[in-house]
Amino acid sequence: MSQIAADLLLLLVTVAWGTTFVVVKNTIETMGPFTYLAVRFLIAGVILLVWHLARAGRPKARTQRRDGGSTVSGPEASVTHRLPPGHAWYEASRGFYVGGLLTGLALFFSYAAQTLGLMTVAAGKSAFITGLYIVIVPIASRAIAREAPDRATIVGVILASVGLALMSLNLPFQVARGDFLTFLCAIGFSAHIILVGHYSGRGDTVLYTAVQLMIVALASSAAAFIAERPLLVPASAWPAILFTSIVTTAFAFLVQSAVQQYTSATHTALIFSAEPVFGAIFAWLLAGEVLLPREMAGAGLILAGMLVAEARNLRGSREIEAEAT
Repeated sequence: MSQIAADLLLLLVTVAWGTTFVVVKNTIETMGPFTYLAVRFLIAGVILLVWHLARAGRPKARTQRRDGGSTVSGPEASVTHRLPPGHAWYEASRGFYVGGLLTGLALFFSYAAQTLGLMTVAAGKSAFITGLYIVIVPIASRAIAREAPDRATIVGVILASVGLALMSLNLPFQVARGDFLTFLCAIGFSAHIILVGHYSGRGDTVLYTAVQLMIVALASSAAAFIAERPLLVPASAWPAILFTSIVTTAFAFLVQSAVQQYTSATHTALIFSAEPVFGAIFAWLLAGEVLLPREMAGAGLILAGMLVAEARNLRGSREIEAEAT
């Protein structure tokens, strides 16, 4: 898979997440936030586990090679070659499950910090502080994984950061407890992006994604039992829960885990920075909210940042295709 194709799929995930702003806001008003997260991630995790078990139980077609050996072919081929040699689906290495555990904990930490921060921080300010992961990821990638971003990516990050500020920051900016918690959320999302890039190629992608989602479900359940008794899920919330479980959790995180192997953590963070843009679009379509001129300018800068970074990748792909022909 080319980086351009991977980035387009990540953009599709960003669009899906953009639809959740209005949906989740209305749902949280009727039930506890940790209860909602627990149910959402539990359903998504179970869906992927069932899918993984169904795929693991299928017989795999084999084709004969000229040298007398055999290779796996068909839809299972891309999964089978990633599993450790000689291991069945249930015998994944300890490192694989450790990766899923760490990634899941980072994801839960992000959602928990953001939820607690939103108790005292305005949604606009929270969106900007959370969006700081597009700045944190390149710095962390260079320090930890030694992934030095190219010049086009750096320019894209700067443009997207300014765009996020214009869209979401409410002045005066004062550092308070809620601001600090939301900044921890940005660190958590940064860690999640980097961990996915590090661990997602070490085993079955569906199982890896299911493990991290189940970790979030378990941790959210524990938090709900502690802070949100009695635990209530109103009937009116189920359509939103099912939509966010299937589309914006199971599908979205599976795509991220699968395609981030073909692009950098910096590009992933940059593409995800467009989430406020799509959130604003769907808020206008579903709730009639209108962007202010300042917010429209911010949306334009975010899109410009993505285009600047992606233009270099597009030129590189065309050069490779030209050399191949």
